[in-house]
Amino acid sequence: MREVEAQTAGAAKLGPGTLYGSIKTLLEEGLIEELGDREAPDLGDERRRYYRLTSAGRKRASDEASRMAAVLRVARNRRILRGAHV
Repeated sequence: MREVEAQTAGAAKLGPGTLYGSIKTLLEEGLIEELGDREAPDLGDERRRYYRLTSAGRKRASDEASRMAAVLRVARNRRILRGAHV
């Protein structure tokens, strides 16, 4: 939740319900998987869970990035975006 807020300079805030609901959906769709072993069990909260993208998750992320890039190209070509976005 803190990382999303930091990466978006506070523009996006993610609550626990949204986060855990999204994790559940991603797990059910096979896009992420929970890691069994922790890298450093002595660090941090023992309740913390770690996840990684599956190959299907990487494919979906790549497809979505391509889709977003195409939308951005259209916006640039139509001169919808100006300033720092261009």
